[in-house]
Amino acid sequence: MGLATVRTQDSVRDSARALRFHRFLLRLALAGINVYAWIFAFQYFFLTSPTIEQAFARTVLLYGLSQTVTCLATPYAARALRHGSRRSIVFALVCASASFVLLGATFEGFFPLSVPLGIIAFSIGLGAYRSLYWIPYEVEARGVLQTTRRASLFREIVVALAPLGVGLLIASSGEAPLWSLFGAGALVLLSALPLIWVSEVHERFSWKYRETFAHLMDRAHRVHVSRSILEGMIGAAMLLLWPIAIFLIVGWSYGMLGLVLSLTFLFAMFGRGVVRSVLRRVQVHESRLVGGFLAASPWLLRLLVASPISIVLVDSYFYTTASLRHGLDHAAFEQSSDGGSYIDEHTALKEMALSIGRIVTCALAVGLALLFSLPFACIGAFTLAALASLALHFWY
Repeated sequence: MGLATVRTQDSVRDSARALRFHRFLLRLALAGINVYAWIFAFQYFFLTSPTIEQAFARTVLLYGLSQTVTCLATPYAARALRHGSRRSIVFALVCASASFVLLGATFEGFFPLSVPLGIIAFSIGLGAYRSLYWIPYEVEARGVLQTTRRASLFREIVVALAPLGVGLLIASSGEAPLWSLFGAGALVLLSALPLIWVSEVHERFSWKYRETFAHLMDRAHRVHVSRSILEGMIGAAMLLLWPIAIFLIVGWSYGMLGLVLSLTFLFAMFGRGVVRSVLRRVQVHESRLVGGFLAASPWLLRLLVASPISIVLVDSYFYTTASLRHGLDHAAFEQSSDGGSYIDEHTALKEMALSIGRIVTCALAVGLALLFSLPFACIGAFTLAALASLALHFWY
């Protein structure tokens, strides 16, 4: 595995700047709209379904469909990288942009598609985006591109404030949901322009399609795949089920949802270093017992929250103590290369296993919602996320 061409340090630096600007635009768009898009779908199903449990189940099933598309398409997407990762990123951006625009257009009746079909198409499009979006540049870029702390902090604050800005916009006008989806789609597409200056990277993926799934089940990859499945279980609870729960707790208020999300990201951004410093000072940062407690306890505390303040406190606790691999960028819903440096067969297995884990959580949540109630489904999903967090710390 390696780069297909040898590039000068200047060209790598220019490429890294362009890639960083692309990433900023993309993260800004997705941090602002991704959660709300699924909330729009949930609210539509709530208005057209007999019960809120059925609305919840339909939304979660479509999220599961998105993950299924990602899992099934990843081997194809990985093999396509032999033609260049930049091309793959552009195709991914087109899929994501078209998904948001299509969702808004079907809500407004611009296309001769029923709204449920439009939401299905949106789910499939996002699944295709996640299977195609790989960024095998970051390690190389870090070695040649220096960024001031002030500039980096400014970008992170802007991204963190995106949910609040979009939430207030949606709450201000009946037309705002449509324009927020169209605006996000345009910004995602605009983020492709800097890629013109990003150098091309070619990667080789040697496995054929069926062979990839055979390796996914191979005992030799059991630990690697099992760990990714557990992380996927946590991911579905964090990326979909918890935002829906927040939306219900804050009284179906888009503005309050955005405020809670942005405050959480800001508190975590400024508090993460402090918390990690304290953990190192008391010499518990390498303790598996403490790490397991810090990973699982936020999910159990989420079962007790009942107000916006408690949500911010619990989420800030989660993000300031979470493993660095989770980051604060989960709203971007990206699929990146392994370690941010290259793509190989094991990276594809990891991404497929992540999707499988998310599907497992979705199946559990849907079953509990239809058999019992929506609160019971959230309790089951968050408990599963807590158990998965413990397993990651103690079993692997």
